[in-house]
Amino acid sequence: MSIMAARSDRALHTACEVLLGQCRALNMSAPRLEPISRARMVVLLDDLLDAIESPTNARNQSLASLFSHRSAGHHHLDELTAELTANTPGDILARLCAARTATVGAVLRGALPMSVTNQFGNSHLVDYVRTTVLELCVLALPAGGEALQPAALRLAVRTLSQALGERFPGQTIEVRVPPASAVQVGAFGEGPTHTRGTPPNVVETDELTWLQLGTGLLTLDQALDDARATASGSHYRALERMLPLLDLSRS
Repeated sequence: MSIMAARSDRALHTACEVLLGQCRALNMSAPRLEPISRARMVVLLDDLLDAIESPTNARNQSLASLFSHRSAGHHHLDELTAELTANTPGDILARLCAARTATVGAVLRGALPMSVTNQFGNSHLVDYVRTTVLELCVLALPAGGEALQPAALRLAVRTLSQALGERFPGQTIEVRVPPASAVQVGAFGEGPTHTRGTPPNVVETDELTWLQLGTGLLTLDQALDDARATASGSHYRALERMLPLLDLSRS
């Protein structure tokens, strides 16, 4: 196995373990989860299982493209979630969540394809797993307590930052989410290109706030007004036009 292949395998293994940990935390928090959140968890895990059963050797889309296609096609997952919520009692939904977690755990510990075909296109499996972790993190937010696992939040934050950098390449604005990530992006052809030292346009926030900003649960103005983010420079507001990266506000 080449060094790059070994790194890819390690990244996939890590993402799978984080996903399982977040699923277990949600199962432990089941009494605090709304039925629609339990149904959404089942739908997300079924969708992941379907993807794993469809390996491909075709060219993969980028993480940013997966986000774009997932945002545009999210209505299908929404419809499945609504149908399952309407037709399934809450206690059965909780049991389904636990059963799906066990099934996914068994599958993820077996031989896995590196790339999969799914309803949103062809993707690296690690990107699909990380995107599922991101959505599970959003499900955990209303439950509070230990429903949101630190490792899952950290992975979600880095996933959002990677997608931001891919979609808006450049060196005008630096988005800092210490200690998880820092990424530089362009500003739609405006502003200076930063090369070294402290960039003139900086947005800094915490992990939880970045999760909410990146998924459309919070606006940049709200984060600044509530002192959950700081910003400097004359071009930082271009970040508003880049968010959300994966719109989960309607899910």
